[in-house]
Amino acid sequence: MLSASVNVFAQSDLLFSNYNINAVAFNPAAIENNNALNAYFGLRQQWVGWEDAPNMQWLNVSTFFDKSNMGVSLNINNQSVGAELTQNIKLGYSYRLYIAGGHQLSFGIAAGVYFRKLDFSKLRFEEDEENIPISDERQTSADFDFGFEYSFKQLTIGISSNHITTTSKKATILKIPIQNHLYARYLIEAGNEIRLIPGIAYHRSGSIDLFDISADMFYKDLFNVGLKYRAGTSFILRAGVRLTSVFEINYAYDLGAGEFRNYNSGSHEIILIGRFSRKSKSLNSPRFMD
Repeated sequence: MLSASVNVFAQSDLLFSNYNINAVAFNPAAIENNNALNAYFGLRQQWVGWEDAPNMQWLNVSTFFDKSNMGVSLNINNQSVGAELTQNIKLGYSYRLYIAGGHQLSFGIAAGVYFRKLDFSKLRFEEDEENIPISDERQTSADFDFGFEYSFKQLTIGISSNHITTTSKKATILKIPIQNHLYARYLIEAGNEIRLIPGIAYHRSGSIDLFDISADMFYKDLFNVGLKYRAGTSFILRAGVRLTSVFEINYAYDLGAGEFRNYNSGSHEIILIGRFSRKSKSLNSPRFMD
């Protein structure tokens, strides 16, 4: 059981429940163009009640320069699963093409490093051996992502790959294999300042294929609620509320629907978002026109 669990998690990144508002975490092309510095700080505790359950903390910061049709991002991630620790930092770049007829196509790349550690002191072995002479294993590796995002009117489609230098066959306990993501969403203006956004997504995480379907409702810019079903694994309830003109908070609760549903109390994910408006550099005062 121990060996099987370690191998599964060594092959996988943890998936976000709020990826609909956090796509830049795995797609460097998905940088918001809103004349602001966007910061996302997230916490995820998976499978509450399960000993040594996965947990993750992350920070994403990004901004888009409309005059240059480009954006930049910084992603920092800390993830632990039992005896495993993964720390990741990456810088991203996105370029956007504006095509006749209202089409937009963005492509992005990201580069950085990740550190992986397996702490053998946290492992429990079936044998009654008190001291097993195994030292910790650790490794630092270069890391690269790429992605695309296409938008036309209310439709958005994205595709991305993470850890692109390691195939599944070359993955080890210390080397993360390629992870693939495909998603699509559609904005429906329902009237009375209500927006509905249905979406579908496919994730391949190591050797695991996951499909999900979702629907979210946004009222003005005040609050949102949504429901997502991840096939065979969980039902996800999510909601968000604007706290101030700068900050909003989003929460998701995963109710297990697969084999682990009777052994844990679900998963929790919280994201605090700050959007800090960038000051315009335009000079309107006549004293600058001499």
